Amino acid sequence: MPYLLGTLRGAPGLCFDAICRVSVARWSAGRVALLGDAAWGVTLGGMGVGTSVVGAYVLAGELAASGDDHAAGFAAYERRMRGYAGRWQRGANPGQFLAPPTATRLWLRNAMFRTRLVQAAPGRRDQVPGDRPGLPDYPSCPAAHAVR
Repeated sequence: MPYLLGTLRGAPGLCFDAICRVSVARWSAGRVALLGDAAWGVTLGGMGVGTSVVGAYVLAGELAASGDDHAAGFAAYERRMRGYAGRWQRGANPGQFLAPPTATRLWLRNAMFRTRLVQAAPGRRDQVPGDRPGLPDYPSCPAAHAVR
């Protein structure tokens, strides 16, 4: 820390960042919908990408099922995904975990990452979001809405 503080005066720039997750009341407004980290920000546990892929699938399916009513499609997407994405968020405070405020908590975090259980967790088959029961089987997109 003394070295870092000593070099600040000659530094050409300084940047601070925060590790956090923002919760928003709605995932859509008008004709714009949030998806992935912009909507639910699943930061811990390695579930962000998988949950985002599931969210993209559900969003596309609900928009196709709603025909020309994008507001209904967005509402159905959010109803279906809120609980799904929310279960990966429970108890996750990425800032406190990834950037702990004390040396003791930093040591504990690093020790936890060295355990076999934690190292194996992200690759476990039962942790793949798309394999969960309850994921809708949407019909094919109608020809009128197909991308050409």
